[in-house]
Amino acid sequence: MKAYLGIDGGGTRTRSLLVSEAGEILGRAVVGPSNVQQVDMETLYGRLQELLDQTFSNLPKDIEYISSCFGLAGAASAKNKDEIREMLVSLTPVPAERPILTSDAHIGLIGALANRPGLMLIAGTGSICLGRDIDGVTHRTGGWGPAYDDLGSGSWIGQQAMQATFQESDGRRPSGPWKRNVLSRFRCDSIEELLCKVKTGEISNPDVSTLAPMVIQLAETGVSDADDILNRAAQELVRAVVVTHRKSKLKKAPLILMGGLLDKSEFFRKKLIDTLQVAEPAVHIQKRLMSPIVGAVVVACKKSNDGLPPELEKVLVAELAS
Repeated sequence: MKAYLGIDGGGTRTRSLLVSEAGEILGRAVVGPSNVQQVDMETLYGRLQELLDQTFSNLPKDIEYISSCFGLAGAASAKNKDEIREMLVSLTPVPAERPILTSDAHIGLIGALANRPGLMLIAGTGSICLGRDIDGVTHRTGGWGPAYDDLGSGSWIGQQAMQATFQESDGRRPSGPWKRNVLSRFRCDSIEELLCKVKTGEISNPDVSTLAPMVIQLAETGVSDADDILNRAAQELVRAVVVTHRKSKLKKAPLILMGGLLDKSEFFRKKLIDTLQVAEPAVHIQKRLMSPIVGAVVVACKKSNDGLPPELEKVLVAELAS
């Protein structure tokens, strides 16, 4: 009997799901982060080995073959992809096809759309829009990192708040809420201390992205500068959607919204949807159909040319609710 293994590895945690071709859940586990850009090979190997040891702990003896997909954060741009692939080969305890290595965003797209054409916008610490056309080809817009891109993301919004803070401090901006709130958030007594923490790396990009909820809260209370930042963020995210829609050559297209920025703030989510409806009426919001971990299982099935049997699809769709 065949089994399909999906791995969803991000910057916070790594999850596994092992499913038989008959749709039986054979194993699952959760361990720490596995972003290939943030952990070394030794740590990555140890973490994935721990994950799969737990996943395969009660593996039935009649499992003869496994097809697997590893959707790991940072894999799309990793320089050592071949080295990672070779390492993955040694992790499964039974005969297996060569593991598929892809990004966590890719399996998120496949899962969210249940392997169908459409678009997915992720807006959290970073931002990226992915589209899947009728031929199954994936198209990407954005997601090039916080230093030069990730427009409209939590990082970008936080950067705007930092800029406003420094500008308010030196008089380029009228006195307002920025300096007071940002210094308090980072526990700094002065603008000089804030700058020192930024330059030494004590305040990193993920820290800056935590300013986004503060900006949203200020906008909700009527601070026009904060509202302007969010309007620009929504416009940048919608621009990514519009470009991806054009690349995908879809007429009417479903769009899945994902990421903490959109999941946790109905205020910002509404801004985005209102902006989108004006810019691209052919794109409509849809709830995601499956989770990213299920997307990895679907990719593993496709690799084996097994398609997705109806009984297996029912089990995988149920995973979203659980």
